[in-house]
Amino acid sequence: MRLVRFTTSGGPTSIGVLEGEKVVPVALADGDARLLEIAMSRQRPDGIGPAIPVDDVTLLSPLAQPASIRDFITFEDHYANFLRGQTGAVDIPAEWYRTPVFYFTNPAVVHGPDTEIPHPVTDCLDYELEVAVVLGRGGSDVTVEEAPDLIAGYTLFNDFSARDVQKVEMALGLGPSKCKDFAHALGPCLATPDELGGAPGTPRGQVRARVNGREYGGDDLGHMQHSFARLISHASTASRLRPGDVLGSGTAATGCIMELAGLHGGAAYPWLEPGDVVELEAEGIGVLRNTIGPRRG
Repeated sequence: MRLVRFTTSGGPTSIGVLEGEKVVPVALADGDARLLEIAMSRQRPDGIGPAIPVDDVTLLSPLAQPASIRDFITFEDHYANFLRGQTGAVDIPAEWYRTPVFYFTNPAVVHGPDTEIPHPVTDCLDYELEVAVVLGRGGSDVTVEEAPDLIAGYTLFNDFSARDVQKVEMALGLGPSKCKDFAHALGPCLATPDELGGAPGTPRGQVRARVNGREYGGDDLGHMQHSFARLISHASTASRLRPGDVLGSGTAATGCIMELAGLHGGAAYPWLEPGDVVELEAEGIGVLRNTIGPRRG
């Protein structure tokens, strides 16, 4: 199933199943609990109304309010290019291959599909091509083998970033913080694991990004150094996960402007400007599209 939260003109927020170019309403949305319950059941509910053309609805973020957002860094080629560009380092630290490191980010600034993303005070606005796993069940000290039982589904995750701010924060040895505190996008749907290829907790499938219709970069989820099951297990160790937690894959290889500009030059891959349209696409999930809003300040 590909589950969506949506509204129609004058109507309440509802949960639907995206089937082709139509949305079948299946429940009213009251917070995120019902959508997660449907996803965990793996059973399509009966419709509560006629199917609606997707062009006649407004799709929202699949989660109204994530319980938390952890973002990892799991793609080896991206990390190598990042280190080379930021620090001149040639070798990835051995610890990275053993430990799936993450940072916490702000769940209060989540945007949905086809929304305008605020342009913060930055000259270096970037997107990040990621997929996130959404948990439908909580737990502590979860094993890798148990982790797939916690998964409600997957969604695209655009972790917008102010790179000039990030450079200052990372030089101080603490961060990222304000460089990623202004906007994230999730959507267009929550796809249950059967919609993606691969084994439970280890999905496969192509992901790609476009800016103003131009292909920018892409990768395959199969290239993650640490599987989503491993991320869940690591995050739960000596801690507690909750339904609605979001765990991001980190940026796919060639999945951001910072990386592409480092490889091919900034003239070929300029920073995002107001009016630019960013599209992320993943097999089994769909396309997450956002437009950059007016510059602040």
